[in-house]
Amino acid sequence: MHIQALRLLNYRNYNDLYVDFHKNLNILIGKNGQGKTNLIEAIYAFAFGKSFRTNKDKELIKFNTDKAFLMGRIKREYYDDLLDIELLISKNNSKGIKINKLSLDKIANLIGKINVVIFSPEDLRLVKEGPKERRTFIDKELSQIDPKYYNYIASYNKILVQRNNLLKFKEFDSNLLNVYDEQLINLGSYIFFRRDEFIKRIAKISKEIHKGLTDSKENLDILYSSVISKKAILDINLIKEEYKKLLKESLDVDIRRQNTKIGPHKDDLKVLINGIDARVYGSQGQQRTSSISIKLSQIELINSIKNEYPIVLLDDIFSELDEKRQSLLINQLKDVQVFVTSAERNHEKIFNKKSCKVFYIEDGKILNSHSI
Repeated sequence: MHIQALRLLNYRNYNDLYVDFHKNLNILIGKNGQGKTNLIEAIYAFAFGKSFRTNKDKELIKFNTDKAFLMGRIKREYYDDLLDIELLISKNNSKGIKINKLSLDKIANLIGKINVVIFSPEDLRLVKEGPKERRTFIDKELSQIDPKYYNYIASYNKILVQRNNLLKFKEFDSNLLNVYDEQLINLGSYIFFRRDEFIKRIAKISKEIHKGLTDSKENLDILYSSVISKKAILDINLIKEEYKKLLKESLDVDIRRQNTKIGPHKDDLKVLINGIDARVYGSQGQQRTSSISIKLSQIELINSIKNEYPIVLLDDIFSELDEKRQSLLINQLKDVQVFVTSAERNHEKIFNKKSCKVFYIEDGKILNSHSI
């Protein structure tokens, strides 16, 4: 899978841009604030229908204009087809999405059509940060390989908000609470079940990747931290029974706190290096290497499920890594279309043995480009 071409109109700091990309490696060079990450962001949007930097679509529209247009032509080798994905973003918060000229009525129908894995400085802190960041990683990556999961997690979050709002009343309709609980149980049980499957798979892959990144000196283990027992998590019906029981037992606490204590919205990942909690005791280098291993495992998992590699975006992460980790990361990205942003021209040297295309970007314009 790779993106062949990109068209941007009134997007961020780009007036009108059309650009063809290299099938394998593309390096975007420019000073900070010139538009490198905006290109990465646009490619990401073709997979998720939104930015990875903001939840406000209007921020994507160029100043003093009303609409932004994005078009990407994506080649999918496994299906032997081309997808022309178009996004039209308006300041009135409306958004139009088309695939090969056919309009989609919701973002959920876009998820999974193409696959993108991004590495950013924030991703390198995946292990170090709190549970919310790790849950976001799980939800985003799992949605790419299971669009049904995307719908379930979105619906679960809506019902969770409604239940929490209901709990804020001193007197509330208990029948309505039962309805919300039943919906949470049905939706949440599927989420628990799929998360457990997903984490087991990336744990296995990332363990082997991490051995390669550390010359077999470190053993990486990733564990799913959930309220559901290890026995119940293997069967969705057992999950429903246990989840229902836990929700009932926590009701008094929920009423007192006016918040839902139990559910997948409290899940986390435990990351262990040689049996020790990497978040608490790992060095900064170990935490970053672990994060890289986890993200790289997603690339291999997508390939094993979709029979082709995702597009990989490396957004300004080389300044966060030492030379050894830079080389180790690049060596893992074979047979993958990669986009790299950097403010330093000397980062080109990291790729000097690879066929690639280099773009020099300034003030929303590609000044020149050349192939190596």
